[in-house]
Amino acid sequence: MDSAKNRIGRFYGIGTGPGDPGLLTLKGAERLRKVNVIFAAAARDKKSFAGGVIDALGGCSAQRISLPFTMAKVMADREQQWISNARTIVTELEKGHDCAFVTIGDPLLYSTYSYLLREIVALLPKVEIETIPGIMAFQDLISRFNLPTVEDRESLLITPAWGRDQNFSAKLKQADTVVLMKTSAFRSELMSELDEAGFDGELLYGAQLGQEREDLRRGATAIKEAPDEYLSMVIAKRRAERQPVNMKRESRDE
Repeated sequence: MDSAKNRIGRFYGIGTGPGDPGLLTLKGAERLRKVNVIFAAAARDKKSFAGGVIDALGGCSAQRISLPFTMAKVMADREQQWISNARTIVTELEKGHDCAFVTIGDPLLYSTYSYLLREIVALLPKVEIETIPGIMAFQDLISRFNLPTVEDRESLLITPAWGRDQNFSAKLKQADTVVLMKTSAFRSELMSELDEAGFDGELLYGAQLGQEREDLRRGATAIKEAPDEYLSMVIAKRRAERQPVNMKRESRDE
């Protein structure tokens, strides 16, 4: 029996970073140049951030396949989409093709990759998997202002803005720095809640990082005036920084 015919491809989950091709890791770039097929979530608009990073990567000849995902309120509908997409990937893996699923940011932090991974393992238990981390957008954002995320015994809270519950206020009060992701539909409420929780230090906003439409803002007034943007975030620090902030790129300050 020809063992090559029975080979199962290797599966990679690769974080491409926040959107700037220069922030893709060396290991991520190496794997993307070697795989046979690259899968990505279909873009919400005409341009995929992860796809744009791959477009800028030289020497990448893999077949590119977009996978549809749904944000349906009914979880069973989402699960069916995950299973369907997993089957599409497994079909390629069973052909012996090494495959990668790319995602913006990190593949294991609020990413569709983790859901997909469970379904792939269920369908193909023997598949070899390598997950390659990526730089998160909040790391990119706070680095633009040359500010520390947390220091010493300070605590960090990372949470989606739409995931607020009755315990949200208590969570805010326990953190020294808060990263709020996907803030567009809730920004006004969030700013009020941050103020009530005592975040009177640094307030930073970023959207479309690394793209032509990148929007960086600092201060409550400037942030409240930002247009709605799905891929946006707010970073709030309870303690104001003593040193001046020198930035390479201009931002809108209040």
